[in-house]
Amino acid sequence: MDGRRRWPVWVAGGYALAVLATTVWVQVAAAGADDASLAGVWLIALTVPGSLLGLLLIPGELGSLVVFTVIGLLQAWGTWYLLERVRVRRAGRPATGSR
Repeated sequence: MDGRRRWPVWVAGGYALAVLATTVWVQVAAAGADDASLAGVWLIALTVPGSLLGLLLIPGELGSLVVFTVIGLLQAWGTWYLLERVRVRRAGRPATGSR
């Protein structure tokens, strides 16, 4: 598989890795903080727009870290799916100079 065929995986995989790394960082920051930490805001900001729906559905802090992580991973999958469709569609077109 050459680089032109891998770019949707790199984009979506990079986003998924960022979501997972931020989740770990939020968990470590929350475990080490004596006072309420604002580290969770980074995970919410990273997973917008799905996290906005999550904020409406989650009562309090019950499982919010897991929900936001799942939302982020679902968004990474959706990103891969859409970019893969674009890649396949572009690959199916003839070159711009030929008809």
